[in-house]
Amino acid sequence: MSSWETSLPPDQPRYFNLDGFDGRTWLVTGEKAPDGIVEDDDFWADSDYDNAAEIAKNLVACWPNSPADVAKCAGITLRELQWFTSGKAPLGRHARFDLEDLLGIEYDERMGSYVGAGPYVLVAHKPQAIKEVYEAMSKGGDARPCEIVPRQGAADPSWRYVLINTYGEPPSIVMAPRGANITERLPDLLMNYDGIRTVAPEFYRDVVSTCARAFREPAVNIREMKDFVKRYETHWADCAWQPE
Repeated sequence: MSSWETSLPPDQPRYFNLDGFDGRTWLVTGEKAPDGIVEDDDFWADSDYDNAAEIAKNLVACWPNSPADVAKCAGITLRELQWFTSGKAPLGRHARFDLEDLLGIEYDERMGSYVGAGPYVLVAHKPQAIKEVYEAMSKGGDARPCEIVPRQGAADPSWRYVLINTYGEPPSIVMAPRGANITERLPDLLMNYDGIRTVAPEFYRDVVSTCARAFREPAVNIREMKDFVKRYETHWADCAWQPE
C-alpha cells in the first residue's frame, strides 16, 4: 500500500441528499437519518460549536487505558479514533454516540457545547490534556483539588491520588505516577491546588481499589466512579468536599 493510501481518512458512509433549498443533489458523508425524523433547525443553529472531538481527545489522553483499548471498546478502529479526535474525519452517527457514551461526553444546553460529565478516574500523562480536562470539569478552576494520603499507614508506592472536588458535583480522581515530572507540576496545572490532605485509611484504601478496578477496561471507569461517589454522597452534595 502506498504512503498516500495509508494516510487517507477512514471510509465513511455516504449518501445522496436532495437540498430542498436550491434543488441540488449533494453527496454527503455520514449516515442518512431515518425517514420520518424532522430536523429541528433551531437546534442545529444553537449547536454550531461542536467541540466533542476536542473533549474526546483530552479524555482519551487521560484515560487509564490505552487509546487502542478505548477505540476497541467503542467499536471503532484506532485510526478512526485518531482521525476523529484530530478533527480530520467525522465518525458515523452510531459510532460517535457510542464513543460519547463511553467517555461520558454530554451536550450542555446551558453552555452551548459538549462537556465531559464524568465522574472519572484519570491519569496524568500529558500536562496540557490534564489541565484542560480539569478546567472543563471545574468550570474554570472552581474547585479545591488536593492530594490525599492515609492518616496512618503507608501510601501507594507507585501512584499519588488527587481528589477533584468541584462544588456540589460528584468528585473525580486523578492518578499521577510517583517520581514523574508531570506529577511535580500538578500544583501549577490544577488551578487552586490545595496541597496534601490526610484522610482515614479506610477511605484511602477505597480510593486505591476504585482506581484499580477502573483500570481493568475502558467501559468500567465511569461505572466504578459512580458507585464510589454514591458511597460518599453526603460529603459532596451541596458543598465542596474537603476530606478529613
